[in-house]
Amino acid sequence: MLQGSRNSAEQPINEFVLRDRLRALRAEIPDAPWLNPIVAVAFDLSRQLESGEISFEHLRALAGRLMDRACVNRAAQLRERIGFVDSASTQRDFTELVEKSIVNGPDGPDLEAFRTHWSRARSGIVLTAHPTFGVSEALSERMVDLAVSDNKVPDVSIGLPHRPDDTIDLAYEHRLDQVAIRNLRDSLEGLLNDFVRVAQTKFGDDAYAMRPQLATIASWVGYDLDGRTDISWLNSFKLKLDEKLDALNDIRERFLTLRHRLDESPEVQRLERQMTGKLDLAIAAVIDQKKAMDEVGPGGKNLAKAANQITVDAGYNLTSVEPLTELLDQLIRVVEPAQHKRALAALRGLIETTGLGMSHIHVRINAAQLTNALRAYVHEPWTRDLTERQALSRLAEMIASAKEETVNFGTLELETATAIRQFALIAQIKKYVDKETPIRFLIAECESPATVLIAVFFAKLFGVSDIVDISPLFETPSGLERGPRLMARLLDEPGYREYIKLRGRMAIQTGFSDAGRFIGQVAATLAIERLHHSLAELMQAADLEDVELLIFSTHGESMGRGAHPGDLHRRLRYVLPHEARRRFAKRGVSLKHETSFQGGDGFMFFANRELTRKAVATIISDAFEVESQPDPFYADENQSLDFFLRLRAYQQDLFAHPGYRALLGAFGPNLLFKTGSRAVKRQSDVGTPVDRGDPSRMRAIPNNAILQQFGYLANVVAGLGAATDLDRDRFIALSKRSPRLTTLFEMVARGKQLSSLNAMGANAYIFDAGFWASRASWGREQHLDTAFRVLSTTLLSDPRASEINRLIHHMRIDAIDLHAILEELGLEAGKVPDDRRLELDLLQAVRLAIIMRIFILAAQLPRFAARNEMSHERIVNMALALDIPEVLDFMRQAFPYAAAEAANGADYAERATYRPHGVDDYARLEKEILAPMEEAYEVVREIGTGISHHFGAFG
Repeated sequence: MLQGSRNSAEQPINEFVLRDRLRALRAEIPDAPWLNPIVAVAFDLSRQLESGEISFEHLRALAGRLMDRACVNRAAQLRERIGFVDSASTQRDFTELVEKSIVNGPDGPDLEAFRTHWSRARSGIVLTAHPTFGVSEALSERMVDLAVSDNKVPDVSIGLPHRPDDTIDLAYEHRLDQVAIRNLRDSLEGLLNDFVRVAQTKFGDDAYAMRPQLATIASWVGYDLDGRTDISWLNSFKLKLDEKLDALNDIRERFLTLRHRLDESPEVQRLERQMTGKLDLAIAAVIDQKKAMDEVGPGGKNLAKAANQITVDAGYNLTSVEPLTELLDQLIRVVEPAQHKRALAALRGLIETTGLGMSHIHVRINAAQLTNALRAYVHEPWTRDLTERQALSRLAEMIASAKEETVNFGTLELETATAIRQFALIAQIKKYVDKETPIRFLIAECESPATVLIAVFFAKLFGVSDIVDISPLFETPSGLERGPRLMARLLDEPGYREYIKLRGRMAIQTGFSDAGRFIGQVAATLAIERLHHSLAELMQAADLEDVELLIFSTHGESMGRGAHPGDLHRRLRYVLPHEARRRFAKRGVSLKHETSFQGGDGFMFFANRELTRKAVATIISDAFEVESQPDPFYADENQSLDFFLRLRAYQQDLFAHPGYRALLGAFGPNLLFKTGSRAVKRQSDVGTPVDRGDPSRMRAIPNNAILQQFGYLANVVAGLGAATDLDRDRFIALSKRSPRLTTLFEMVARGKQLSSLNAMGANAYIFDAGFWASRASWGREQHLDTAFRVLSTTLLSDPRASEINRLIHHMRIDAIDLHAILEELGLEAGKVPDDRRLELDLLQAVRLAIIMRIFILAAQLPRFAARNEMSHERIVNMALALDIPEVLDFMRQAFPYAAAEAANGADYAERATYRPHGVDDYARLEKEILAPMEEAYEVVREIGTGISHHFGAFG
C-alpha cells in the first residue's frame, strides 16, 4: 500500500529537493536542448536503486506521498468543479432561479406562464458504467469527504492504496450507480420542496396542484449491450425488478417519515392507511416476482413456471404511479400545515419524475445488431443493402402495415436476435413492471436512416412505441458528417414523423469520446456543434409543433472524453454552446439536454448529498441560460469551417502517424488497472507495437488513458497552431471577442498545462538501445553490464523510441505556435510549470525508474528451451511491453519454485545427501527476479492512478 507522510524532509528521498531539481533542469534546456529533466531524474533514481543506495521501499514511499497530494488536490478540484460552497448557498441560488421565472401579468404573478415554464424537464442526468472505476470505493469516499471538508491542509496522508477494487463486475457497477441515484433522488425531492415553497408564497394553494418537471435521472448500467455479450435478458429484467423494489421501498420510507408529522384527523389517517397498504401490497408483489425469476436456471429451466407466476394478475402489482399520486393529491387537499402540503407535493413530484424505478433506464445496442435482426426477421434479398432507396421504401411499408405482436417470457428465451430481444424485453417491462415511464433505446454507430426505421418498426410491432425513445448515436467522423442528412431523410418518412409525434419527442445522442479518438476532441466538439445547428434548421423546416428535440451528450470527466475542466456551468456550455441554444430558441424548438456522468469518476459528483444537490441545481439552472446575441465566431462561416477542417486534418494525420501508433502500442493498456466490467478490446498478440497501437483497435477510454500516462493529451492540444496558421492575428483578435472560442481555448490551455512532450519523450527513452549501451559503456554498474547488453541488443531494431521521437518533433512545432496563441489570449498553458505540474513530472520520473528496474530484471531471466511457441526472446519482449502477469505466469510454470520448495527432505525417513541444484536456482529466480518484478509492476500501475489524479479522471 502506497501511503503518504507529512515528514517528507525526514525521508531518504526528499520530493521537494527532487522537484526543485526538475525546475532547475528545465531552466537549463535553452542552453542544452537535448536535455530531458524527467529522464535525468529517473536515471539517477534508477542508478541509486540498483546500487543499493536507496531501497525499493524508499521509492515506493516517495510515490505514495506524491500520489496522496495529487489525490487531495483532485478532491479540491471536485468541489470547485461542482461549485459547492455550502448548503445554504445552494438553496439560495436555486430559490433565486425559481423566483426569477415568475412573471407578472395584468392581475399580478402569472400562474399559467409559471406553470408552462416548469411543465417539462429541460435537462437530464444519465449515469453510465463506462470502464472508469479507476479508484476503489474506499478511496472515492475519502476524496468526497475531503471535497466537502473545510480542512484546507494540503499535505494529507490518504492511508489507502491508489488503485481500483480487485473485483469490478456488473453487480459492483450497478451498486455504485444506485448509491449515486439515491443521492440524486434525495436532492431532487429537496429541490422540489424548495420550488413549491417559492411557488406557494406567490400563488397560494394553487402551487400544490402544479406538476413541475425539474430534471430527469436515468441510467444504462445493466442495460447497455453495445460491445458486450455478458448481459442476458434475464439479467436486465431481474435488475429492473430490483430497481422497482428499491424504488417502492424508498417511496414507502419517505412517506412514513412524512406520515409521523401529519395530523391525526380520520380522513388523513384513512388516506395514510390506503397509501401504506398499496405500497406494502405492491412491494409484496415485486418480491414474489423476484423469487420466481431467481428460480430460473440455465437454458430456461423453470422459466415457464416463473413466467406463469408473474403473469397471474393478483391485482396488487403496480404498473403505474397514478394510484400513488392520486392518494398524495387527496392528502395534500386535506392536511392543513403548508410545510406538510409542500412535503407531500415534493414526494409526488419525485414519483412522477422517476416512475416505478429508481430512475429511467436506457438500453443500448449497436446498429449492426438491428440490421442483423431485420435480416433474421425478413429473409429477403433487399435487406442485404439497406442504403438503397428500395430498402427505405420497403421499411416504410412495413411500418405502415405493422400489426402488433404479443410476446411472453418464452419469446425472450428463444429469440436469438439481440435487437428483437431488447424490444420484447421492453414489452414485458411495460406489461409487468412499469407501463408509462419512458425507456431510451440508444443505437450506437448509427450511420443510416434505415437503422432507425428498423427500430421504429420493431417498436410498433411489439407495442412499445408509446414509451420508447429511439435515439441514434452520432460519434464517428462519418456519422457526425452524415447526421444532418440522416435526420432530414427520416423526417421525410411519414412513419417516423408519426412515431415522434406520438412520443412528442425526437431524440439523438452525440458521443465525444469516440469522435475525439478519431478527429481530436476540439474538432469533434465543433463537428457536434455543426450537427446542432443543422438540427435547429431541420426542426423548424419540419414544422413539428409539440415535438421537443432531446440531445443526449455522452462525454466523460476528463478532457480526452469531452468534459470541460472548468466548473459545471462551463462544462455544460461547452457540450451545448450558447450559439446552438440561441439558434434552437430563435427557431422555436423546444430543447431538452441530457449529459452523462461516466463510471467511478462521474459517480463522485453524486457521492454526497450536499455535492449532489448543488450539481443538480446547477444542471437545472443551466437549461434556462440562452444568450440572445450571436457569437462572432459564427459570423464568418468560411473562417469557422476552415478552422474546423484544418484542425480535423491535422488530427487525422496525427492518428495515422507511425509514432502515434507506436505510443499507443508501446505498453498498450498494460500501464493501467482493469477499470470496468466491460471487456477492453484486446490488442493483437501479433505484429509490431506500431500495429498494436492502431487507434481503431482499442476503445476510446483506454486510448485516452494511455495518452494521459505518456504525458501528452495529443487529441486535445495538438493541431491548434496549425489550424490558425493562415491568419493568426485575425484569429486571435476574434478569439478575444468570442465566448465560444474562449471556452475552447480554456480547455486546450488546461490540457497543455498537464501535457509535457518531455514526459512523452521520457517514456519513449526506455526503448532506446543507445541508452542501455551507454549505461554499460562507462562501467559504473558492472554487476549489470550483462543485462544492459541484453537490453541494448534486444532493442536495437525496436522502432518505438525512434517513431515516438519523430512524433514529438512533429508536435513540438505545433506546440510552439499554441503557446504563442495562448499567451496572446492571456491563458496560462504551463510553459513555466507550477509545483503541482512538477510533481506530475516527478511521478513520471519515479515510474520510469521503476520500469527501468523491470527491464533490468527481464534481461536477467534465464534462458530455456522454446515451448508452446514461447521462446526466451519472446518472453523478454513481452516483459518490455509490460505484459508482466503473462511473463510471471509462464516463468513460474517453467521454473516451478513452489513445487520445489514443497519437496522438503525433512519429511522423509530416508536420508539423502544430494540436493537437486535446481531447487536453489528456482528459489533465486523467484526471490531475486520474479517477485521483485511483480512488486515493481504493481507500483507502476498504482502510479498510473496517481497520474490520473492530476487529470481529475481516468482516460
